[in-house]
Amino acid sequence: MLNNPVIECSISTWYSEFTKNSLETVVLQIPDNFLNYLEHDAFILPVEATDNKIRNIKWSDGSSGQDNLTEDSAQPTFPEFSKQIQDVIDDFGAVFVKSNWRTPSDAMWVAVTKSLKCTSLEEVYLLLKSSDRISRDISAVKELAKNNKEIPPCLVLKKWRDINPCTEFRCFVVNRELVGICQRDVTQYHRYIENEKYSIQTDIKSLFRERIKDRFQLNNYTFDVIRYKKDKVKIVDFGSLDESSIKGTLFTHQELISSIVDPPEFRFIGEDMGIQPNTPNYFCMPQELNEFFTREGSNDMIEMIRRAVETQQIE
Repeated sequence: MLNNPVIECSISTWYSEFTKNSLETVVLQIPDNFLNYLEHDAFILPVEATDNKIRNIKWSDGSSGQDNLTEDSAQPTFPEFSKQIQDVIDDFGAVFVKSNWRTPSDAMWVAVTKSLKCTSLEEVYLLLKSSDRISRDISAVKELAKNNKEIPPCLVLKKWRDINPCTEFRCFVVNRELVGICQRDVTQYHRYIENEKYSIQTDIKSLFRERIKDRFQLNNYTFDVIRYKKDKVKIVDFGSLDESSIKGTLFTHQELISSIVDPPEFRFIGEDMGIQPNTPNYFCMPQELNEFFTREGSNDMIEMIRRAVETQQIE
């Protein structure tokens, strides 16, 4: 029976096998009550994330998050799960968050840092609750369960590190052979990559041959790495080989499956291309909110919510 790419590419499946070759990570299983919370329409942050400062959020139509709850509903609380997350934050200092497969990159506009870097519970919960990408992961987990293919829904907390875009690469495997390597940031030219192209390719090939090829369970897949210095390459993630993982790279699907003569082919931007669109900017703050925050003199959503609540309490 063929292995399921969705299951094999979930970090809950592969991380234990590749721990020594991956970025430092803690994988927490999401409890059922927190899954229900993420699926609920009401936007109320848990007690542990707000220290009881935020009870609800008032929207422009005068309604609040609590209007969508039953009369018996209250601000949610997840003491055990929150403690697990807080313990990791305390240990790592700052974390990068994702679920089984996706990051909440579509919700970065709500974050204080405008990134996936979190240093508090409220930042973690705000990203998770605001992200459609996380919602799709939850739906995928439930769909697998319907087909008797259980996979635990996970919150992934990686130790935050500032990563230079020129050190990130996506690698493509076809029939268990490494056929392509591509810089992840295809919006600009990086002189470092051009200067180090031979040693970069050698280091990634060595990692694949020695650590990945005979251990990962799929024939066709992608994997992302950072190569932060010579002979130091770390696995970031695994993904299925499909249009979504190839889109936005320097390869096409057809090239990868049939046109690579001398694999692996290493593709990178070889000259300055000028100003190019930056993918994360596609997930931007809605214009109405941007105008509101500009008037109020703040881009910190959490702080704005707190100030609004304090004003209401005074009134």
